[in-house]
Amino acid sequence: MMTLIKLLFISVLTLFCYVMIGFILRKTKLVNEGFAKNFSVYVLYVAQVALLLHGFIIPFDKMVLKNLLILLFFAVAAHIAFYFLAINLYKKAPDATKQVLRFATIFSNAGYMGIPVISDVFGEEYVIYATFYCVAFNVFAFSLGRLIYTGDAKYIKLKNLIINPAVIPISIGFILYCTGATTAIVDSMSRSDFLGQTFSFLYNILTVLKNTVAPASMIIIGVKLAETSFKGLHRDKNVYLFLILRLFLLATLLWIPLRVLYAFSLITYEVMAILVILASTPSAALTTMFAELYDKDSKYAGKLVALSTVLSVLTMPLVALLLKI
Repeated sequence: MMTLIKLLFISVLTLFCYVMIGFILRKTKLVNEGFAKNFSVYVLYVAQVALLLHGFIIPFDKMVLKNLLILLFFAVAAHIAFYFLAINLYKKAPDATKQVLRFATIFSNAGYMGIPVISDVFGEEYVIYATFYCVAFNVFAFSLGRLIYTGDAKYIKLKNLIINPAVIPISIGFILYCTGATTAIVDSMSRSDFLGQTFSFLYNILTVLKNTVAPASMIIIGVKLAETSFKGLHRDKNVYLFLILRLFLLATLLWIPLRVLYAFSLITYEVMAILVILASTPSAALTTMFAELYDKDSKYAGKLVALSTVLSVLTMPLVALLLKI
C-alpha cells in the first residue's frame, strides 16, 4: 500500500516539475503570450488522440471488459452526483465566476494528468481503465459543462455527447478492442513480416505522441501559472470551498460506496483505486478553455486550475491513504 502512495507521489511530483518548466519558460520570456493557446491545439487534437487510442491496443479480455463497464457506470454516476452538488453551491458568487467555480469543481484533470499517473502507478495495461473514465468526463464536459457556462440547453443533445476530440478516438479504440482487432494487432507486432513491422511502426508513433501528453499539458499549465496573479485570491471564500471539494471531498464521497462494494468483492481493488485517484486530480484544463470561449472570467479559471494543480502534489497522495482503509 505504501508503495502505491510512494509511486503516486513520485508521479504527481514529476508532473509538477513539468509545470515548473512551463513557469520558467514564460517568466524568462522564452515563450510568448500565445504559446499556451497554440500548444493546446497539439495536445487536444494530436497527443490526446494518440494517448486514448494507445490504451486500447492490448489483447481482448472478457474480465477486463466487465471491469471497464463497471468503472464506466461509476464514472457516469460520479459526474452526475458532482453536477447536482456543484449547481447548488457558490450561489453568492458573481455570475462571471460562479460558472467557472461549478465547472472546476465537477471536472477533474483525469485525462492529461490522470492517465499518466495511472500508467506510472498501475502499469500500461490499466491505462484503458482511465480512458473509460474519460468517456464520462468528455460526455458531460461537452454537454452539461457547456450548459453550466452558457445556460443554453442546446448543448444537451446527442451530437454534443458523442462528437468531441476524446469520445471519437475512444469509440474507435473500443470497437477495435471488442472485435478482437487489437488482439490481432498485438499478435502481429511479434512477427517480422511486412504487416507486423507496419503495425509496430505505427504503434511506436502512437507511443511517442502519447508520451508527450503529460509534459506538454503540464507545461501549458505552468505557462498559464506564470501569467497569473494570485493577489487577493486568499480573500475569496469560494476558493477554499472549491479546493476542499475538488481535491478531497468529492473523491472521498466516491470512495465510500466503492469501499463497501469492494468489501463484498463486487468490484476489484484496481477499479476502486483508479476511480478514487482520478476523482482526486485537480481541475481540468478545459475549465480555462471554456471560460475563454464563452466569455467568462478566464483569468479566474486559470487561477483555480493552477492552484489546484500545485496543491495536488500533496493532496493526491493524502487521498490515496483512503485506499489503505
